[in-house]
Amino acid sequence: MSLFKPLASEFAALKDTVVVISGGSTGIGAATVKLLLDNGASVVLGDTNEPAGRDLCDSRPNAIFTKCDVTSYSDIYGLFKLAFEKHGHINHAISCAGIFEQGNWFDPSLTIDNVKDDPGNTKVLDVNVLGTLHFARIAAVFLRAQKAELSNRTLTFLSSVNAFRDSPGLFLYQTSKHAIQGILRSTRKTLFERDGIRVNAVCPGVTETPMTAAIIQPFKDAGLFWQPPEAVADVILGILTSQDMNGKAFYVEGGDGYEFEDSLYTTQPQWLGEEPTRRLRANTEAVRKGVLIPK
Repeated sequence: MSLFKPLASEFAALKDTVVVISGGSTGIGAATVKLLLDNGASVVLGDTNEPAGRDLCDSRPNAIFTKCDVTSYSDIYGLFKLAFEKHGHINHAISCAGIFEQGNWFDPSLTIDNVKDDPGNTKVLDVNVLGTLHFARIAAVFLRAQKAELSNRTLTFLSSVNAFRDSPGLFLYQTSKHAIQGILRSTRKTLFERDGIRVNAVCPGVTETPMTAAIIQPFKDAGLFWQPPEAVADVILGILTSQDMNGKAFYVEGGDGYEFEDSLYTTQPQWLGEEPTRRLRANTEAVRKGVLIPK
């Protein structure tokens, strides 16, 4: 992994840009909104937490809040439409909305009799996976509709360390964050080469937010790694302002960011083996050249 140190001096390039963000009322999203506003960006924020969102935006002339539930496709569309009608273009879209584990998917109290009528709570997937997919779909349309001279366009996903670390008990949450890495890997080539949209992801470790309020203290007590949300916001703004960056994912822990998608590729011969890597890369290159496209 390579250490990524965002340069705060470059954040000034965000002045007068337009940023749409979901899940920005609290936590990492709110820290990102504040940093964007402090650097002169105009932000249109959508969230279900209306009091916190309005409190964040009401005193800022370059911030707009609208209630947005990412499980509603029309809500997400309305978020982007509001920004586009207000500003005439959108430079950056950041998908921060997400929720933590809801219940116990593998509840030990389930029996042969009662599991028949209990399909489980899939809200985590509705918010974290479908919400992100719908956000990305709509964002891609609005981002490519902006003025041609505004070339720096980005789509950024908030993933998690749970996208690549075992997290026993976080059954659907971990699944959802693996899915976000899949969205990154399936879009980063097409959206960049076809539409000029840079696609990246941030994978924070333990961060002090309302979502982690019930679990963060043991990390602090044990002297383990954790970070304030502002540290993750720094990495997000670093992605927006690094115009050569596309298809990357950053593990953020203890306040530092580490890019790991490049490392996964370069170390394939070590963790997969030389011959499997040769076969994988031969087929990957063929797929990139269009072997799967119907004739």
